[in-house]
Amino acid sequence: MSQRSLSVADVKDIQAQGAQLLDVRVPVAYIREHIPESINVPYTRQGFTQQASYFLKREAPIVLVTDSAPLAEFAAQELAQAGFTVHGQLDGGVAAWLRGGGATASVGQMTADELVHRMGEGKTPHLVDVREAWEFNAGHIDGAKHIPLSQFVQRYRELPQDEPTVLVCASGARSGEAVQFLYRVGYRLTYNLVGGMGAWKAARRRA
Repeated sequence: MSQRSLSVADVKDIQAQGAQLLDVRVPVAYIREHIPESINVPYTRQGFTQQASYFLKREAPIVLVTDSAPLAEFAAQELAQAGFTVHGQLDGGVAAWLRGGGATASVGQMTADELVHRMGEGKTPHLVDVREAWEFNAGHIDGAKHIPLSQFVQRYRELPQDEPTVLVCASGARSGEAVQFLYRVGYRLTYNLVGGMGAWKAARRRA
């Protein structure tokens, strides 16, 4: 069954009543521009609903944000099977939101080269690695605090709110999810490490 298409006005009304906006686009698109208060969990065929459950409230309906109707269908089906209620899809995605006069936001980023440079100057920000334990144990940036994404909502208060913090994962996808969550709860001095550990290793070789 196709998803109900919602206008910008519909979405604003539903959001005001407590609905959650779930942006299922790729992280790079969300980081560049997204609807404020929306949650980014990129749709993938494996692990999508598990990661969504880290950040979504089961009691509140969901409005999907994406430029792809087929993608919305796949996401809605899996969310419904996992016990979530999907109210519909924003017709036209973020582009329609902008045309309707809606504001957008972006997520702070830091390149690996910039991080290496800061560390070389003795200005290392707080580092948080959100990968799984086996990934962290296989190798991580010295001094990084380990908070797996699955525990992030429960443990984010362990992080300083008024000091720069960089979040790290393998590629920048999971850490991007964690950063956008921190933005929603008022942590503004947080940055996603662009390219994750792969970019970090390359930057260290160049330094």
